[in-house]
Amino acid sequence: MLYLLLLAPLFTAVCCLFPLGSRWWERINVLGALLTGIAALYCSLNVFLVGNIDRTQAFLVIDQLSAVLVLIIGIVGTTCCLYTVSYLRSDLKNGELTERQVGRFFGLLHLFVATMYLAVLADNLGVMWVAIEFTTIVSALLVGFYGNKAALEAAWKYIIICTVGIAFAMLGIILTFYAARGVLGSDEISLSWRFLYPVAAKLDPSLMKLAFIFILVGYGTKAGLFPLHTWLPDAHSQAPSPVSALLSGVLLNCAIYAIIRFHLLTTMAVGYNFSGRLLIIFGLMSMAGALPFILVQKDIKRLLAYSSVEHVGIIILGIGLGGVLGYTGAILHLINHALGKSVLFLSAGTLAQTYHSKLIPRMQGIGQLLPITSKVFMASLLAIGGAPPFGLFISELNVATRGFQAGGPGLGFVFLMVIAVVFTGLIYFAGKMYFSDLPARFPRGEQFSVNHILLLLPLCLLISQGIYMPGAVQDLIAKVVSFMTAGGVY
Repeated sequence: MLYLLLLAPLFTAVCCLFPLGSRWWERINVLGALLTGIAALYCSLNVFLVGNIDRTQAFLVIDQLSAVLVLIIGIVGTTCCLYTVSYLRSDLKNGELTERQVGRFFGLLHLFVATMYLAVLADNLGVMWVAIEFTTIVSALLVGFYGNKAALEAAWKYIIICTVGIAFAMLGIILTFYAARGVLGSDEISLSWRFLYPVAAKLDPSLMKLAFIFILVGYGTKAGLFPLHTWLPDAHSQAPSPVSALLSGVLLNCAIYAIIRFHLLTTMAVGYNFSGRLLIIFGLMSMAGALPFILVQKDIKRLLAYSSVEHVGIIILGIGLGGVLGYTGAILHLINHALGKSVLFLSAGTLAQTYHSKLIPRMQGIGQLLPITSKVFMASLLAIGGAPPFGLFISELNVATRGFQAGGPGLGFVFLMVIAVVFTGLIYFAGKMYFSDLPARFPRGEQFSVNHILLLLPLCLLISQGIYMPGAVQDLIAKVVSFMTAGGVY
């Protein structure tokens, strides 16, 4: 099934390169997305429900932590691929794309999904690095897909900054390999997670400290940690909205996943304080650094991009604080942010297509123009802001509680103040868009469609988490947290 998880999107991407016509490309995209989504659901649930840690001979493994990422990629990736059908139809109708570009877009989209699956399934540090670098290359092509000056500039900035950042991560991997080589005594297995974790306590502490600094800077650039985030607002704002949803909802999580893996390894090698404190510092910096940019934005997609910087900070802070509450809050927030931000970017993309603008002052009266999409947009904005009863309220509450326990009143107070101010800013912009009068040139109303179902499903998952979380779901989260507190040994 792990092979199918990688081969299905790759085969779909290849099929979309043939000159078949837009209708056939759409059908291939839908079938490929559904097949990949089902495979992802099967693989992740097989780990959680059966407890089966699946290993292959091709450096692939799925355990409790990677199963969470596979599940997120499956849900968000499938949703975005299906939503892309109508999104590209609208762009094709408006002359933004040619029919020949539609197949190429679907092909790149599924190739992007395949690289993200490889990044979280790779048991080998080197293979994971290659996969994450490949995600940069493929997603850069999608960011600059429209070919206008702003999109090409954003794609170029994205690929240069992230490639430089990922070079630092490579230095961290080399140092880790050097530290492990003397312990394991075999060049072939020194880069495997399942061989590194059991001997982590024997690794050279000085080398591992230096390695983690390089890893945090390298993968932190890819995750959008402040002040390494400068590529993120431009790339997210210029990319087509389904790509923005994947970038914010999934790609950032892949980089966070790599940081978590190395954090667990470093913790066992040098103790918790070193890597934990660095993560706390960078987490707080990302939350505070994103705050002023959120409050002054006029571009809706840049606003959501800076919101992603803040939420990445919350996740990293939860990981740095550690403990059951910290890890639980971080994992829940990682899942909830992926669901909520993907819905936000997709609905914002529909609004931008309808208004032919991404500027917030021009999006007036969205509640009258698109009553269904605008309500979904408002609900998902409340969810991302951390309002009850959405799931992000629960995850932020876990992180805040752990912050008061581990960092004292000062840390907890700063955390709560930042998320309160961000929430106020988001509600201010949303109110201006929803409650203003609709210009007379726009028609009113919209028909309920399949796209609305695609948006409502993740939103319902967010609401259900805040109201009632079944015992089975709590057990799944507990297994992931136990895996992390045990140091990632499986």
